[in-house]
Amino acid sequence: MTPRVALAIGAAALTLSSTAHAQTTWRVGAAFAADAWFSPDTAGQGIAIADVRGRGLVGGGDLHLLYNTDTLQVSVENVPVGSPRLQFNAALRGEALIAGVLTNHFVRAHNLPERGLFASYVLAAASLKWLPAERHSLELVAAGRRWFFGRSSDASAAQTTLPPDAWVFEPRLRYTFWNLSAGARERGAEVLFPRVTGVAAGVELGVDLRDDTAAWGALPGAGLRRNEPGAVIFTARQWLRAGVQLGARVRLQVDETASWGAGEDDLTRVRVGGMNPYVVAIPGLPWPALLCERLVAGQVGVHVRPSLAHPHELGVAVAGGAFNDVRRTGALSDFDGAGGAALFTDLRFGRWQVYVRAGWALPVAWLDDVPHVSAFAGVGAGW
Repeated sequence: MTPRVALAIGAAALTLSSTAHAQTTWRVGAAFAADAWFSPDTAGQGIAIADVRGRGLVGGGDLHLLYNTDTLQVSVENVPVGSPRLQFNAALRGEALIAGVLTNHFVRAHNLPERGLFASYVLAAASLKWLPAERHSLELVAAGRRWFFGRSSDASAAQTTLPPDAWVFEPRLRYTFWNLSAGARERGAEVLFPRVTGVAAGVELGVDLRDDTAAWGALPGAGLRRNEPGAVIFTARQWLRAGVQLGARVRLQVDETASWGAGEDDLTRVRVGGMNPYVVAIPGLPWPALLCERLVAGQVGVHVRPSLAHPHELGVAVAGGAFNDVRRTGALSDFDGAGGAALFTDLRFGRWQVYVRAGWALPVAWLDDVPHVSAFAGVGAGW
């Protein structure tokens, strides 16, 4: 789970059902962005978001409609069950062709298109969320997913085997502590990088049960096969986001992520690399340079407001961490480091936001000895 996704979950988790007896209100957000890398390979990927939320529309909870690039989702959220402190959520979601960005297959930051694949799924999920005290929530999720796979036009059957189409049962248990201060506009889908002060943290424990756990991926002679999912896949994810105001013009923001998994494969591993909101960010590296199940990573950003008359921010961020199997050989017990630095701007024009980031990856032994640079640009608006 990435900090941006965790932030959205946490915000929803601690939204009490005060709208249960209020009139329906609508909230619309949209965003477009591109995450690109330029050395040693040049390529990029786009993001397009349209998000519609009707508050108080379904039994005092929200109706949420989301389109995100290759994903469609319809959900009902924060529906009170007898008490505002017990809430029901349900969602139907589908993702076509580029789920998990598996069309990209990076080894030491070089893309190997012959090992890419198309991945799609449909998912149904329901959860009960309990808010035992102010700032705390506990959520039990039950989800079922059906995976579908296909070989991309560049992929070679002589290089890889596809994952088996499979049914998966995915129960999750989530705890969230939420003590962030952020305006309502910071929680919209159009705000790709929310500005926060305070602290929020969460833990998610998960189990995946598949009906087919056949090994897949690189064949003998094309590299070690590292995708041998266990009969039971265990995952533990932890995240933290915090911000502190250092005077009127300077704000410090911190994101931290940790993960531990057993029996995982590239369908479930955490995506690392890039500068978009859906990854563990490592500036300079492509999206996603690494797929890891065991990691500790963080990012610290210094945000400067040049003028108190305008809400614009600019600054510098430094990110890094320790990750397992960075060479993607199947040596899951081996760890190495990765890091990078970024310059960024976050410009606000009323309901509009404009983001520009430029990143450089620190030279480390497992990367080729060339500069690794990347860029991110996006625009969003809410109504």
